[in-house]
Amino acid sequence: MARRVDYTVGILVLWCVSSTALNIPSPSSVPEKFEEPLYTTRRTSKVFFDLPAPNSKLPLPVVNFEVWSTTTMPPESTTTTTTTTTSTTTRRSLFSEQPHYRLNGSNGQACILLQVDALITVQYRTKLGEEQEKSIYVPSDATVTGNCDNENTVTMSLKWETFLLSWSFAKTPGGERWYVEKIELIYSSNDPHFEHIDQTLQGKTIRLSTGQKHSAMLFPTPVGKSYSCTQETEIPLTDGKNHGSVILRDMKLQPFKFKNNEFAAEFSCTSLSARGFRDETAPVAVGSTLAAAVLLTITGYAAYRYFKVKKVKYDTME
Repeated sequence: MARRVDYTVGILVLWCVSSTALNIPSPSSVPEKFEEPLYTTRRTSKVFFDLPAPNSKLPLPVVNFEVWSTTTMPPESTTTTTTTTTSTTTRRSLFSEQPHYRLNGSNGQACILLQVDALITVQYRTKLGEEQEKSIYVPSDATVTGNCDNENTVTMSLKWETFLLSWSFAKTPGGERWYVEKIELIYSSNDPHFEHIDQTLQGKTIRLSTGQKHSAMLFPTPVGKSYSCTQETEIPLTDGKNHGSVILRDMKLQPFKFKNNEFAAEFSCTSLSARGFRDETAPVAVGSTLAAAVLLTITGYAAYRYFKVKKVKYDTME
């Protein structure tokens, strides 16, 4: 009886095991969501669930920069930062007003008017024997002095720091035109602009000028008119050993004023008449030479007549 019971229990256990085995689902019927690793605690996709969708309207930095560049920046500012910095250090802004200098006469009215963007350049030698060139703008607040007492010659000087830029004006012999007779630059070699200057040049006052014998009159203009030139003009200056120059841009100039404090009618440097009268030194020199030749001829003839007549009278007395 006991053996029969054990047999029955064994059959029941075998039936339970076989039933359980037959009820296990096949791998093909298991949903894809259960194919994850056994010990995965959260889905990887949930990490990205809260990110914005691709069609999100959040502003992107690149888009904002493009809009700002096209709506707020002026056309001149579309260049790189390096280019902008370089142009600022080499030339005044094109939108700034040109410096205006005025010298009054004894009557309180303007005698000389000058409007120009001026730059001086000075060459010097350093302690290492290298040649350097320094460029310095003439400031708009330079002190203006000069002399307008003479009818045919006037002067004007612009002074700032250790620099003095002097202009000498004169009229042609007939008084029909005025011109710049001389430009002179005086400066101290100890100025801080000249870094590491050679010791042999230190403590000196240097005078650079166009010279007394320059071959052309500068800016000859009819009296009563103002000289106007938008082109850049460079005028060399020297004392024989040291060299420099003055660069003039967008210039308006008029000495010998007597009517009002404004520039008179313009005489442009690009006009045919301006080019025609650019050099009047040669005609003046030829005229002077001819006058001297005539004077020598008359003097020689007078001397000849004097000695000839004296000899004739002496022979007659004998």
